[in-house]
Amino acid sequence: MVLHLPPLLRLLAFIGCYWLLDAGYFQVPDHTLANTVYYHGVTKVCAWLINHLFNGENVSAFQNQLISATGNANLQVVRGCDGSGALFLLLAAIAAFPARLLWKLQGWFCGAVFIYAVNLIRIGGLYFVVAYRPGWFELIHVYLAPTLIIILVCIFYGWWATQAQAYGPSTAAD
Repeated sequence: MVLHLPPLLRLLAFIGCYWLLDAGYFQVPDHTLANTVYYHGVTKVCAWLINHLFNGENVSAFQNQLISATGNANLQVVRGCDGSGALFLLLAAIAAFPARLLWKLQGWFCGAVFIYAVNLIRIGGLYFVVAYRPGWFELIHVYLAPTLIIILVCIFYGWWATQAQAYGPSTAAD
């Protein structure tokens, strides 16, 4: 079943969903994020990827940090640098879009996997910036990478919405 809400109510649904996700996220203690979520889900995975793709790099993960064996790089993943903002935007946009539940579930799942993968690439890239071009870190971390992620999320959302309308249209019986 698809709810066909007026545009203003869809906007309010989007804002409400985003706010609820963000508020819930800020209920998670920082130590839980650093020691559990970021370690097992981000830094450990990034260290493994970097070590397997770039043989001589020898990166280790410790809690929320990627640390080079040579000591020339130490990148910390903190709240807000985990892709959650982009994820919440996408989840809220999909929730507010008039599509069947199955399409929303597929969009949420595929979108979360997409953002997770893009964020791992971003964090791995930032590690190399810290290690080899530290003067570029602020520009890339604060401006370029977040902008690129939002652009990619918008492209994903546009693709998903097109698919949801083309292949999962609602009917008058919905």
